[in-house]
Amino acid sequence: MKTAILLIGHGSRASEANEAMYQVAATLKETQSVAIIECAFLEINQPDISIGLSNCRLAGATRVLAMPYFLHLGNHVQKDLPGIIATWQAANPGIEVTMGRHFGYSPKLVELVQERINEVL
Repeated sequence: MKTAILLIGHGSRASEANEAMYQVAATLKETQSVAIIECAFLEINQPDISIGLSNCRLAGATRVLAMPYFLHLGNHVQKDLPGIIATWQAANPGIEVTMGRHFGYSPKLVELVQERINEVL
């Protein structure tokens, strides 16, 4: 089974807002044993989620780990992303798609917030 990781961001008209996710994807490509790592967006930017999933399939993936690059558990994570993924998967039954968790709470995020506070101080 060939696995792909699809990072899914919200999307923004500000190109620099999307750059962090692309940097995460580039770093994962260097550090993970997964050969296929793609990015996709819920809104505004391309590729959209369906195209991102299709890009994974075209690269040879038979399993996609759809990872929400979202901080909070809101409607996008609870409803929109699962709906888009389910629609795509119904049209592509040979590909297994599993959605991971959003970031939510993590001690690592607390460390990052503290780091940002220290930068301001």
